[in-house]
Amino acid sequence: MSGTLTRIGLIFGSRSVEREISIMTASKVYEVLYSLRDRFETLPIFLTAEGTWLTGEAVRDLLSVDAEIRRLAERGVMGGATDRTALDAEKLRLNRERYAPQLENLDRGLNATGVEPLFLAPDPSIGTLVPQQERKGWLRKQLYPTIDLVFPVIHGTHGEDGTIQGLCELADLPYVGAGVAASAVGMDKIISKFVLKGAGLPVVEGIGVTRRELLADEAAVVQAFERTLRYPVVIKPAVAGSSVGIGVAHDAAEALSLAKRAIRFSTRVLIEQAVQQRIEVQCGVLGNHTLTISECEELIGSGEMVGYRDKYPEDKKPGSADLAPSIIPARIPQALSEEIRSMAAAAFRAIDSRGISRVDFLIDSVAMKPYVNEVNTLPGSLSLTLWEQSGMKPAELITRLVDLALEAHREKHATHFTSTEGKALVDRRHLVSPGK
Repeated sequence: MSGTLTRIGLIFGSRSVEREISIMTASKVYEVLYSLRDRFETLPIFLTAEGTWLTGEAVRDLLSVDAEIRRLAERGVMGGATDRTALDAEKLRLNRERYAPQLENLDRGLNATGVEPLFLAPDPSIGTLVPQQERKGWLRKQLYPTIDLVFPVIHGTHGEDGTIQGLCELADLPYVGAGVAASAVGMDKIISKFVLKGAGLPVVEGIGVTRRELLADEAAVVQAFERTLRYPVVIKPAVAGSSVGIGVAHDAAEALSLAKRAIRFSTRVLIEQAVQQRIEVQCGVLGNHTLTISECEELIGSGEMVGYRDKYPEDKKPGSADLAPSIIPARIPQALSEEIRSMAAAAFRAIDSRGISRVDFLIDSVAMKPYVNEVNTLPGSLSLTLWEQSGMKPAELITRLVDLALEAHREKHATHFTSTEGKALVDRRHLVSPGK
């Protein structure tokens, strides 16, 4: 570890339609980690929309401003609260005015002020962040910060989908949350449906369609899903989160329109049977081997499904405390709640997750039958309010996640990456007696 503290690389932003949501999540985690500064040192690392890696005071400032807006929101100064004070109102105004210019500054990448362009190299022998190659040589002796552990809070593509996890594996760094395969499966709604169904878990019927298939023959696509599904159907990008690009179609024309929108965000589209009279519930799972299951949380939507505007309404300011309105515990029978919590653990294990995940369910409110909708790995699973309502404070949750990451890394190091069979093969190919 770096001295007496564990230095955590908090990575957020990136090339994703959920980049702004990533900033919100990162500010919450940063605030919790700061409260644990006797144990952890945090190095925030921002990935721009073009993929440039930045760290420095400007990155810290962005997270601090977002966190301050949220603190003011939680004190009741948003939405016309009657107890608003002039001082709080002025602080809120100033922080809102600071937020957009600071984000724009960071998006300038290498031309941003108050940042250092450093990134994580996929080489465990380097052991530190390294500078941009065009500015400084990789092998020149530089004193750049080491990282003991990575905490990835990139929502969606280029982060939540196993890519950052793969980089950490190559760099031989411990990281919080699910591994490469579980992250990729959790992100891909079509593949995860096959995995969950194969594990014996109930899922809503659906079919996958590629962008190429849709653009080549729209009529054939409609005929294909109409043979097995009935309207209304739900159209989703196969690889995207936060309900981006999702909609409900009631006829073929609407289905095609929604599918064409969905393929803007993913090369494949999932078309599912809609559960019309439904309750949407989610449940958190924490652990590597021995699992802790949260309470069930009921999400409240404004339409046929809990969509993006429910989670992130237009009047929600940066740093708002909560997402979609919800009720904890969910208003469902206790027996059903226990069944869902058991299914959440089974889904977690089915995709070989670790650390933390959140499992989303659709309940047919007529038959009271639950379906596993999807498994959200880190950072979509960081439902701090849900865990707090389940008896685990944010500081305890974050500390537990770090400990689980270190545990998983130690276990990985018990794996052998060489074999006597491989050495014997090399010896035979080069006509050398084995063992010499």
